[in-house]
Amino acid sequence: MQTDIPTILLLEDTRTVQNYIRDVLRVLPREHKLITARKVEEAQILVADQKVDLFIVDLGLPDGDGLDFLCDMATFCPEAKALIVTSNPNSEYRERARQFGVLHILAKPLQRKALLEAVSRLLSEPSDEDTSTGFEVTLGGLSPSDIIQLKCMSGVTSALEFSQGEARGTVFFHKGEVVHAELSFGGFHETGPEAFKTIVSWRAGLVGESVKSSPVAQTIFGNWQSLLMEAAQAIDEGAESQVACG
Repeated sequence: MQTDIPTILLLEDTRTVQNYIRDVLRVLPREHKLITARKVEEAQILVADQKVDLFIVDLGLPDGDGLDFLCDMATFCPEAKALIVTSNPNSEYRERARQFGVLHILAKPLQRKALLEAVSRLLSEPSDEDTSTGFEVTLGGLSPSDIIQLKCMSGVTSALEFSQGEARGTVFFHKGEVVHAELSFGGFHETGPEAFKTIVSWRAGLVGESVKSSPVAQTIFGNWQSLLMEAAQAIDEGAESQVACG
């Protein structure tokens, strides 16, 4: 039986929404500790001092993006779970995020019952009878493909640095599309689609925002959905080839 009191970090810049969520969580059946922040910088300071079990995060924040923050937390709090609250009216965005089952999303205005049910389940231990997966995935379960999907769906222009052992890879985004990837390992260097496929295939490592603002040249064209599908197919073919050789 779990006896530890879980800590919830609420990252929401609108005071009225923050107060509303705080009020709703007062009737949670499970005892918990709630800490709040209105900026990414404030949340990062809080995380440095204590273990967080659940993040409730808004997407649009004064000093950053909620998805970027959660990508960072995948490294610092890999066992934590996450709940996104957003006023984004794009139904396609919300549906895609639900489909790959990494993060649970609630649309604003928040409904009291839906919020309570989501938080209660995220804080509960999975039972033997519970066969669902969407709520049970931790931030540590985010794969490079998951993180790239999140970045693309948020329409960002930025770059992410991935690492696995001594290998380093960077993926560049422009308005939600992947435009360049580069990979280095020892004296080996690769760019473009092949570098991207290798980065997506990694199953362990670290990820963070890159200081590089833009690529030297665009080496990847086409939409990100097709790009990830091709990468997944290449990974599957590689796994089948290894089995055949074995």
